[in-house]
Amino acid sequence: MASSTLIVNKGVNTVADTPQSIYTSPARGSGTIITAFTAVNNSTSNKSYKAYIVDDGEPAENPQQPFRVVIWADIDLGTGIEGQTIPPGGSLYVEANAANSVYFTVSGKKT
Repeated sequence: MASSTLIVNKGVNTVADTPQSIYTSPARGSGTIITAFTAVNNSTSNKSYKAYIVDDGEPAENPQQPFRVVIWADIDLGTGIEGQTIPPGGSLYVEANAANSVYFTVSGKKT
């Protein structure tokens, strides 16, 4: 069985309100299981984010994490994302309401 490893270290949106890929699962295998997901707000005001898991070549349209608010100087553990599988060749996208404000750290198991 594969062990859990860090797959995203401080991933961030560089454009506000735009889904951006922060991780792509290897095309070989059965995908990547998300074992931990953390969103950190280092700004001085509340921020929101969405998280998407999409198949290879598909657009980020229907978020698995539809809308979460992270109050300033706090974290969100992404309940609802942890345990989800990113399919082979698929990607994890995130979207924040302000650029460079919410940082994402994700661990996973490649299967």
